[in-house]
Amino acid sequence: MADTVLLQYRGPLAIISLNNPKKLNAQSKDGFYQIAKYLREIATHDEVLIAVLIGVGRYFSAADVSIPRATPAGTDVFRHGLQHTVTNNLHITRAFYTHRRILVTALNGPAIGLAAALISFSDLIYAVPSAFIMTPFSSLGLVADGGASYGFVQPMGIAKASEALI
Repeated sequence: MADTVLLQYRGPLAIISLNNPKKLNAQSKDGFYQIAKYLREIATHDEVLIAVLIGVGRYFSAADVSIPRATPAGTDVFRHGLQHTVTNNLHITRAFYTHRRILVTALNGPAIGLAAALISFSDLIYAVPSAFIMTPFSSLGLVADGGASYGFVQPMGIAKASEALI
């Protein structure tokens, strides 16, 4: 299986590419973990001034494609959820909001769900005219993910952030 997240260095630039165009760059928990790992790695390179995040193909990212697995019999479902979902989401969110380089998102198409939330922590977002963000959390009966309830307020203000998240 090909890597769904790639990292390359070009002088003062580090480029993280979401590379799963057949699935519209949707990422699994492993893919989101890899993005966080690359952001931490980039922060250790003093020569890197700017980190660029881009999707390959027509979508930036069509959300999370993690496949829910049945929990083993006798498993504490709440604890299992904390270990396998909450911890992962906190990890990727923290990687974005604590990133020490200029973070530029090249929004080459739609960003949906967790990916849309995470890019709100970018310093700059350049978008093609057909790009949009979609946060379907509330329509799915979920709380906003990826720090969106905080991250959206900073660039949009409280009114637009609320509109985007509800």
